[in-house]
Amino acid sequence: MQSILHLNSFKIYNLLLFLFFSIIVNSNSLPFMFYYFFYITFHFLLIYISIYHYSKFLFLIFFFYGLSLDIFLLNEIGPHLIVFISLLFFLNVSLKYFYNLTPKKIYILILILQLLMIFFEFSSSSLLYNSFFEINFILKIFLLSIIFSLPIFLVFSKIDNFK
Repeated sequence: MQSILHLNSFKIYNLLLFLFFSIIVNSNSLPFMFYYFFYITFHFLLIYISIYHYSKFLFLIFFFYGLSLDIFLLNEIGPHLIVFISLLFFLNVSLKYFYNLTPKKIYILILILQLLMIFFEFSSSSLLYNSFFEINFILKIFLLSIIFSLPIFLVFSKIDNFK
């Protein structure tokens, strides 16, 4: 009989999501590079688990994180929640096409989805709430996403092999 504390990769990812979420919303004293790293990793992990560990339970998890990020970061409800749930609907329809992809192609897919996801979050918050986002900020996020994503992908691949 397995104990409740037995950690599989899905439980580890959920713990990491909660840790990264906590750091993102309480990042007042973090240097900007660490904030960007955790923000990027959080989004990358959301996409990673939605591809490799898809289940209907993820709708509840994405709803919680989308709503919470909107409330804590924007004091409004909308952009994160809309983008997170839309991503899951998209992946629900298209996951059957991803089964034959190589890890390299899945990595590129995750990176593209992450960049689109962040772009849609910023553009929808701009449209919904007339908030202004600096192009410098989004360019830094995109550049750092490209730099950090491969090591993050490799670490997550190792976690998936963890028994």
